[in-house]
Order: sequence, then C-alpha cells, then structure tokens
Amino acid sequence: MAITAVNASYLTQGPAVSGQILANNAKSATETALVYTALVTLDGASTTFTLNFIDGTQTLSFTPSAVTASIVGGTATNVPAIATTTPTNTGVTVNLSAAGTASTTLLITGFILR
Repeated sequence: MAITAVNASYLTQGPAVSGQILANNAKSATETALVYTALVTLDGASTTFTLNFIDGTQTLSFTPSAVTASIVGGTATNVPAIATTTPTNTGVTVNLSAAGTASTTLLITGFILR
C-alpha cells in the first residue's frame, strides 16, 4: 500500500498549467515563494508520499531551489517528523519519520522557493 500523492492548494496566487508565469513585483526569493497547503491521508505503512505542485504532470516554469513542509493539523495524534527531498518542476517527495495510523490525516503547509 502507498500514501496517495497529493496536490498543493495555494494560499497565494499559484500556477494552474505547465509553464505558467505568475506576474509579480517581488524583489526577493521569499516574496516570490508559493505558499501551499495539502491534506495527506496516511496508510499505516508508508513513510513517503509525493507532493505535486500542480497535478503531477503539469510543470512549474522553474525548478524550485527548496520546498519546506510543516505539519500544522490533521487527525493524526502521533505526529511524525517531516522532511522533503530535492524538488523537480512537477513535485517533491516528502519523507515522514514514522508511518502513522491508517486513515488519519496530516495537514501540511510550506513554501516552494525559486
């Protein structure tokens, strides 16, 4: 069994199609960061899942330099530690320190940095 891949939902303006360039007047990497949330349903065995930036096939117009992930809610009572791998322009693998209980959820949030 595996944790189903999740798609990012953006709190700020976010991309919807491949290569979309978002207009902004930002001057720094923090100002151009995409702020996201995602709800993950655990399977009780797996410790990794994919966070898609759009839908897993559509691509960002850039490859992020880093992606942060923090657990901010959900139904899981034993909350594992969380880390991300090197991102591609479609998504990033998220690693949990423990599998958690099947059918519980983690609400994660973070930044996708240029």
